[in-house]
Amino acid sequence: FVSKTLAEKAAWEAAKENNINFISIIPPLVVGPFIMPTFPPSLITALSPITGNQAHYSIIKQGQFVHLDDLCEAHIFLYENPEAEGRYICSPYDATIYDLAKMMREKWPEYNVPSEFEGIDKNLPSVTFSSKKLTGMGFKFK
Repeated sequence: FVSKTLAEKAAWEAAKENNINFISIIPPLVVGPFIMPTFPPSLITALSPITGNQAHYSIIKQGQFVHLDDLCEAHIFLYENPEAEGRYICSPYDATIYDLAKMMREKWPEYNVPSEFEGIDKNLPSVTFSSKKLTGMGFKFK
């Protein structure tokens, strides 16, 4: 995450120095179809309740998610909107690992998705990131 923060900071500085209009979109964990020849890290994390990859549980215990289609549409929407400026959070879904596991058990009952996660409180509150700046401009998530 540090490298992304430093890259964004450098981009803002370059835009300011060169008088370039610049916006940034801050996505949370991106899920959806992919064209890479290997599994993208975000999907490895998002699907960890199915795969049993416990090392990734802590990343999604209180997670925020965006579908790849929504993220792409947000980029186009902001590019085409002359009033767009600054930073935009693109995060329509908030869920705990328990919410994700429940959805996965319902959608894919053939997988043995756990209902308990050792060391993670069942009553964990969701952590919300606001996309109000983006939706306030008229953007609609799927």
